[in-house]
Parts: sequence; C-alpha cells; structure tokens
Amino acid sequence: MTALEEQPAGGTGQSIQGGSQLSVDDATRDPLPQLRYADAVHAALRPIDLLPDALDVGLHIEDMNGPRELFIRLEWLPGHDDLVPDELNTAGLVVRWSHLAGWSACSGAERVGFDIDELADPATVAETAMHAVLCGLSCACEKPAPGRWEHAVYLEIALVAYDEREENGR
Repeated sequence: MTALEEQPAGGTGQSIQGGSQLSVDDATRDPLPQLRYADAVHAALRPIDLLPDALDVGLHIEDMNGPRELFIRLEWLPGHDDLVPDELNTAGLVVRWSHLAGWSACSGAERVGFDIDELADPATVAETAMHAVLCGLSCACEKPAPGRWEHAVYLEIALVAYDEREENGR
C-alpha cells in the first residue's frame, strides 16, 4: 500500500464553495492563488450587469530573469454595449490586477491606476469598473467606499509564499 492509499478520504482544507473561508494551506499551494479573487470580482460584476467579454487569470513572464507577475485581466471589447464614452467604445477597456501593482485600467493609449486597495472588496472593484465604463478613465466621480476582500488575508499569505518561491528559484 502506498502512502497515498493510506491517507483518509476528505482532506483537511476548506473550499470557498460551501464554506465561508479559504484554508491557508489551500491558498499557499495554489499555482494561481488569485483565481478565487477573480471569481469573486466576476461574481460582483454580475448583479450590475457589467460582465466583461473576457476574463483571464494567469502568470505573466516578460523575460526569464525578470519578475513573474500574477494577474487578473477583465476585457470589454470595442463596441461592447456597456461602454458609454466614444473613446472607450472605440478602443475597448481592460481592467487589470497585478500582485505587483494592484488595480489599473487602460483603453487605447490611456492608462490609469485605480485608487483602491490592492485587494479591494470585489464590490468596490465592480463599482470602480462601472465608473470607468460609464464615464471614461478620467472619471471624477465620487470614489467607491474603501474596503478589502473578506479573504484578502489568505491571498496575501499565498502571495508572500509565491514571492518566496520565486526568490528561492522554486
């Protein structure tokens, strides 16, 4: 009998499906720890009918010796019905999260950083994206309420573990 066959069924970690918290163990072992955060942001966009055309979650490697960046990318393609300002409707909109830089958006050549927490509450991210979609990237609307994702601490632990693995060459 192998060691795996001797293990009891079930495991010790918790899933966010059917549970209220992530386990630290699961979060630090996930190769894309931001995936659950991306799911939460996508779920927050659904009730305001602001679903992007594409949602990508991954690891960006610019060069083999440079930093590796975990990212979330939401894209509304040119001509998307929700893009109100002409410049957004023509160029489309990309809202992006990076574990190195936080939240930002770009449309054509215009880029802005979102003035929200790096691990903002998904509803805050959705509201910020909605302001960009309706008013453009230079929106002077009232800022969304501050707040962090309820599972931010687990993602922070996973990101620290990820950065440590990267520094130690995996």
